Amino acid sequence: MGKRCWTLFTTMLFLSAFTLGGGYVIIPLMQRRFTRELKWLTEDEVFEMVAFARASPGAVTVNVAVQVGARVAGPAGALCGVLGTVIPPLAILSVLSLFYSAFTASPIAAALLYGLRLAVAVAVSDAVAAMVAEVIRGGDRLRWAVAGAVLLLSLAADVSTVWLLSGSAVLGWLLSGRKGGEAA
Repeated sequence: MGKRCWTLFTTMLFLSAFTLGGGYVIIPLMQRRFTRELKWLTEDEVFEMVAFARASPGAVTVNVAVQVGARVAGPAGALCGVLGTVIPPLAILSVLSLFYSAFTASPIAAALLYGLRLAVAVAVSDAVAAMVAEVIRGGDRLRWAVAGAVLLLSLAADVSTVWLLSGSAVLGWLLSGRKGGEAA
């Protein structure tokens, strides 16, 4: 358990320190690390953890780190995952807050932030594409219909994300018995 906790902590510390753009950028990197490289989890397990994390209060990355940690190393793993995830942004924001006025007034900093914004937009698009591909790989037309309906509601109507997530979860639960107990 100690080695797994250390690996989890250092993985989350590295990803959290060097990944800009938040949860939707870091999640695919976590998925690759924990499924393909370490083989601790399956792709489906991570996908379910992300869905649960999105529906839970708090930061998505922290919520996933807690779940991964708890699954692979129990309560100590959950703590290691959380600490590895929150230490880098806490340290970076603490330092930046000391120099906030000078930082925001600098044209060089403004140009860097603009470039980072573009890179983050691409990284978030990549993460969204990966999540959509996962739904499509399911091959179930019902999944496509639910995803399409949620997309249309989020774009065309002023429906809160909370309602979209809650409605999708309830619909998934109601339809889960459709295939003999498997998720739809």
